[in-house]
Amino acid sequence: MSLIKKLAGETVIYGVSSILPRVLHYIVFTIYLTRKFPEQSDYGIYKDLYAYATIILVLLVYRMDTAFFRFGSREDGVAKTFTTAMIPIFFTSMVIVGIMWLNADSIAAMLKYPGQAYYVKWFALILGFDALTALPFAKFRMENRPMRFLFVKLLNVFLTILIVLFFLELCPILKDRGVNWVNAVYDPNRKLDYIFIANLIASFVVFLVVLPELFKEKFHFDIALWKKMLKYSLPLVVVGIAGNINTAFAAPLQKYFLGGNLSENLTNVGIYAAPASLAIFLNLFNVAFNYAAEPFFFKNYKDSNRENLFGKVALLYTIFGSLVLLGILMYLDSFMMIMGSNYRSATEIVPILLFANLFLGLYYNFSIWYKLKDKTHIGAIISIIGAIITLVISILFLPKIGYLASAWAAFACFAFMALAGYVTGRMYYPIDYPIARILSYIAIAFILFKISVYVSGMGLSTLLFFIVNSLLLIVFMCLAYLLDRKTLQEMISTD
Repeated sequence: MSLIKKLAGETVIYGVSSILPRVLHYIVFTIYLTRKFPEQSDYGIYKDLYAYATIILVLLVYRMDTAFFRFGSREDGVAKTFTTAMIPIFFTSMVIVGIMWLNADSIAAMLKYPGQAYYVKWFALILGFDALTALPFAKFRMENRPMRFLFVKLLNVFLTILIVLFFLELCPILKDRGVNWVNAVYDPNRKLDYIFIANLIASFVVFLVVLPELFKEKFHFDIALWKKMLKYSLPLVVVGIAGNINTAFAAPLQKYFLGGNLSENLTNVGIYAAPASLAIFLNLFNVAFNYAAEPFFFKNYKDSNRENLFGKVALLYTIFGSLVLLGILMYLDSFMMIMGSNYRSATEIVPILLFANLFLGLYYNFSIWYKLKDKTHIGAIISIIGAIITLVISILFLPKIGYLASAWAAFACFAFMALAGYVTGRMYYPIDYPIARILSYIAIAFILFKISVYVSGMGLSTLLFFIVNSLLLIVFMCLAYLLDRKTLQEMISTD
């Protein structure tokens, strides 16, 4: 089996493992909530709080999962690396969760949610449980156990969905029928609270499920190995924080810089966040690719054919990433209709965010070198500059052009990061990426999208417009086959 086919197969497996749970999550927390919460500000609060949670989770795990891939795949071995990383994660998680819990009132006031300190306490527990499961999930990937990975991921999402539906659908019915015990657990004025409670319960159950994984290995803390892992991972913490500012921090920036009062800004956060979530489908492909590619790159970093191999991987990513992008844009109107009617107005941000995410995926390809060569500080520098671009564009233009500034900030940031990852890689770990071909596919995708936009203004019937867009999608697939038949055949060959 070729390495390209092996990576494609693992991407599919991890695609199912990551995409299925996230699609289910999307159905509930975008489609369902946009219909359940007609007030966009409620959805805005949800997105705002989870933006902060992504950054805190980076601090709790401090990228030990990536350090685990680096050192566990080489001379140090999986067992020793796992336990050496897990022990500090446990203690630092306890400390940070404790600090959040004890200072919940101050943190809530700082976030402009006074009187809602219980949100902070709930999130502290959620993040603590998620941090303690991060390394077991990495171990599943390292040991090629995707079915176990899939089971636990799905368990998390199904539990969350069931608990949300219990509180927001079943409890109101039981309350209307006079079932007395429901009043002890359900308050119709606190619907948003039950979303967070569902996340907390699900995270706790997942922690219990993976708990036996923590005790499979004999616990041993290697201080010398820990120092090497810490030196390697600390720059990646900066990468992670800056990366989350770039990918998930639109809501807090809009809350503070859109120019209106808090209620107006949170309303606009909700209006932006719902259609922006459509970009999640390309991001899901990025996640699936990254789950498979990161251990793949580490295992094959010494391959004598790595220049040709890594170049093909980047090209294949671009082909399939562009196909996913076009698949969303060609049927964008249909995607928007599944959301609540109050959340369908910001469609103009979706193409910008999709192309931004395509560049983000290319950055994952181009920047893997700094993890392979232990130059993670360069990745930190790139991410910091990317975060500065995001912050500057957002702060300067949110008051002027509204939430559209967040979409353009993401595009500028990820395009810069992809370019920086490629240029620095040429200096330290030269790979002959087929840049002309990669850019050609992006250009073809853009041209086909613009043709679709032009056709949409011709007053065609819905059915005819659907047919035209489907033909444009087929044109892209035919061009990809004609231009890169050999590479695509290598991916599916049985040799």
